[in-house]
Amino acid sequence: MSDRVMFGLLGPLEAWSGEARLDLGPPKRRLLLTRLLVEDGHPVSADRLCDDLWEGSPPAGAVSSVHSHISRLRAVLEPGRTRRGQGTVLVSGPAGYTLNAPPETRDSTRFEESVTHARELLSQGRLEDARHEVESGLGLWRGAALADAANHAFAAREISRLEEIRMAAGELNATVLLQQHEYDRAALIAEELTTRSPLREAAWALLMRALYLAGRPAEALRRYETIRTLLADELGAVPGPELSGVHVAVLRQDLPAPEPVRPPAPQASPGARATPPARPARPSVIARPLVGRAGDVARYEELLGDAAEGRTRWVLLSGESGSGKTRLAEEFASRAADLAFRVVWVRCGIDTASDEEEEAENARFNPLGQLLSALYPQIRVEGEPEAIARDLAERLARQPTICLIEDLHRAGRRFRRLLGMYATLLRDVPLVVVCTTQDTDDVGLRELLALLVRQSRATLLPLGPLTVEDVHELMRLRSTPFDELMGSEPREREAVALHRRGEGNPFLITEILELPGDQRTGPGARLPASVIRVLRARMDQLDQRVLKMLEALAVTGGELDPELLLGIRAITREELLSLIDAAVIARMLDWEEGTDGRMGRYLMPELAREVVLHDLTPARRQMLHAAAARALGELPHRHPAQISRHLMAAGPLVARDDLVTAALRAGERCTNDEQHGEAAVWFDHAAALADDPAVQAEARRAAEAARRRLAQAQQGIGHPCDPAGMPDDDSGWAGPEPRVS
Repeated sequence: MSDRVMFGLLGPLEAWSGEARLDLGPPKRRLLLTRLLVEDGHPVSADRLCDDLWEGSPPAGAVSSVHSHISRLRAVLEPGRTRRGQGTVLVSGPAGYTLNAPPETRDSTRFEESVTHARELLSQGRLEDARHEVESGLGLWRGAALADAANHAFAAREISRLEEIRMAAGELNATVLLQQHEYDRAALIAEELTTRSPLREAAWALLMRALYLAGRPAEALRRYETIRTLLADELGAVPGPELSGVHVAVLRQDLPAPEPVRPPAPQASPGARATPPARPARPSVIARPLVGRAGDVARYEELLGDAAEGRTRWVLLSGESGSGKTRLAEEFASRAADLAFRVVWVRCGIDTASDEEEEAENARFNPLGQLLSALYPQIRVEGEPEAIARDLAERLARQPTICLIEDLHRAGRRFRRLLGMYATLLRDVPLVVVCTTQDTDDVGLRELLALLVRQSRATLLPLGPLTVEDVHELMRLRSTPFDELMGSEPREREAVALHRRGEGNPFLITEILELPGDQRTGPGARLPASVIRVLRARMDQLDQRVLKMLEALAVTGGELDPELLLGIRAITREELLSLIDAAVIARMLDWEEGTDGRMGRYLMPELAREVVLHDLTPARRQMLHAAAARALGELPHRHPAQISRHLMAAGPLVARDDLVTAALRAGERCTNDEQHGEAAVWFDHAAALADDPAVQAEARRAAEAARRRLAQAQQGIGHPCDPAGMPDDDSGWAGPEPRVS
């Protein structure tokens, strides 16, 4: 009767015998049947069933309950079987219970076959047939895959695999619609895909194409900003080559409609010379450039050659968020694909906090399971590692493969142990494993990396910051005709400023380069929203004491003055050192070595300081300026201008008469120091603030005298002079309010 029982897994579990729908009973019985179906004809012991059905905590009567459910399932699946007769659908043996349900009896198999057939039809140019086939397959879905077992670890890998195929089928359907010029309908399907999987770049690229071709380019550009923001928030990553390429093409209004695939040419007559098939052309749009990593790519090319000859190679890409790990991994994958390597991407999930949750985490996010599922759905991952490794090695030997494991630092402890074990077992197969990871203090991760280096001779590729020359190259690649009008010297100065502002981080610099030229650096510089989010993620690592120190540091110019900070924050030197250490670890504070006899110093990176200032409320900023003025007044040998700047910025917290007195004192000190331009500015401030006419007149006379001295100094030779206005060394001056782009 097994050939007559059909199972539906693409939604709540169903079973049919002919036209009759079978009653599968209560949830636990349906869960048991799902567990046996997932095993694909392999036996499952009663103990394992108990563990899986009750998620590791079976009650005392679990085995009896399983036996009872098995008996009732047999009665439903084989109603004609005698009570003691041998069953053919649900059978028992020494290894446990086995459900004999051939692949063709499951709707999930029919769905996969429809998707495969649709791809073949599309490659033959049979668009309407391909569309009908893929839509028929998608029509088999009635809800979430394996819905009865959605929250159980044993089903996680199969659910993930089926949902991935479902997403790919939706993208295939949208692609066919694009080739049939049904752009609005393709956009609706792509929109649904992006809602279901918000970080899937292929779906977003399809949506942008469909919107643009439907005459809605502005909407396409808005969608790009949406996914770019999502990637920055969730992954600290930037869009990949395909998505970036579509974005550039939309901006240039140069995204042609896809040409329908042509049917293959008729077969040549016998004896005719065969012509090798042409390699698919690369997209004509310009993808996001890879700059500053030529040495890493060259080293990878050597390892790729080794793997092609049957020697397993491991590559470890490490670096901070935004350093370009994913972009470089994409380049590695592209070069491997050009050499006919099979390319498999897997992503590690967020690590769990307890051993009890480890099994569920491993089932859902285990990259080994994802790899095996993507390559060989029928391979078994349970059993002795040596046996699994032999099976995997045999299959890998058939085609060179590159496996890219992203975010290894997020992998669970159990997977790390498995990965280290398989790294020692898989040695002489045509395989490249590329792992990306962030620099962390995780001892377990460090032990794994050391094992990979020691046992598998893994190649370490730490990604440092870009150089000024790299930034200059990025600017050249992104230049517009207007930018080309700028001379080489100003562009070099801008590259230096951009490198300093972006800390050499590829993501930060790339985001800033998206701004108009006059908003990247200098007085008109803006803060891209994506950059703010990345830097706030750094700040989230810090407790309130460190954040308060950074706020005080930001309003006092960004250079750490220990005596001033101790006066503002009222903390001990030991406490200050621990706060500094935490800020350095979070990359919110950098140490700059001294040169030419100067002492080293701690500095806030420009963007970090801008974000801290941006997040300060006006009242909080004024309070910090007032506190800085008080602290400076208690320190010896401090320039009055420093105190006056903070008093001016403190706003209503300082009395007008105190502001006038401070401005006059600063002007007098600047006059004595022959800083006549700045002296004139301070005297002007005093005149504008004073209520007493006599004080106003005195301040104006002092300002005019300072300007005369400045003019005389500018006409002299070798006499010190300074420009009129405030100094731009930023010593103690908070600067303008940062603007957000």
